[in-house]
Amino acid sequence: MLLCCVVVCLVTARLGVWQMDRAHEKTQLADAIADKLKEPAWTLSDFSTDPSRWQVQFHPVALKGQWQDEHTFFLGNRTHQGGTGFWVFTPLVLEDGQWILVKRGWSPRHPVDPSRLPRIAKESGVVSITGRLDAPPTQWMTLSGAPASETSTQPDSKILDNVDMKSLSERWQHDVRAVVLQTDPSDAELRRDWPAIDVKVDTHWGYAFQWFALSFTSVLLFLWYQWFKPWRETQHD
Repeated sequence: MLLCCVVVCLVTARLGVWQMDRAHEKTQLADAIADKLKEPAWTLSDFSTDPSRWQVQFHPVALKGQWQDEHTFFLGNRTHQGGTGFWVFTPLVLEDGQWILVKRGWSPRHPVDPSRLPRIAKESGVVSITGRLDAPPTQWMTLSGAPASETSTQPDSKILDNVDMKSLSERWQHDVRAVVLQTDPSDAELRRDWPAIDVKVDTHWGYAFQWFALSFTSVLLFLWYQWFKPWRETQHD
């Protein structure tokens, strides 16, 4: 009994310490992201000098290019502040010919016809956008348990459930360099009041508390059954 209690106590306490370490790491990551968001925006010339900058997530950018509106697509069933709708994506061809994928904003789903597409105003010519480098869209799992590289509810539909960069590059026959989250002010069609970047520090603190509570509980149970309960029984005899 004693050995079992010691093992449980030490293991759960160690897991609690590990979660505390993870919380500290995530706090440092959150601070680093906050500092990065305050840095000057990179322009196309910065990427031409150092192409590896395309891989630096969260860094602000200011870019110019032309929308490829015919390739706009919509990721369905995406939530935003409690509502359900679409994330709207359009490729942007930069001044040097490179293609990037821009997450342009969120649009609510039609209350009667969920398949009705939002009306997105088309801008011809060269446009300027501000944003930050972002990760590719998170893929949802299919019924088989594996992520689908690209799925839609109907053939040739612009409403997709999943998409990945490789499939887009193959479809458009252009290498898609990066994903940019557009942070320009919201307009009539698209909302861009994106939620703050959450690295889930509080989650690790919560797990740490649970592990330490379990460790403490194991000690209390051992004391109760091995000492306090027998002592009470002897007092009643």
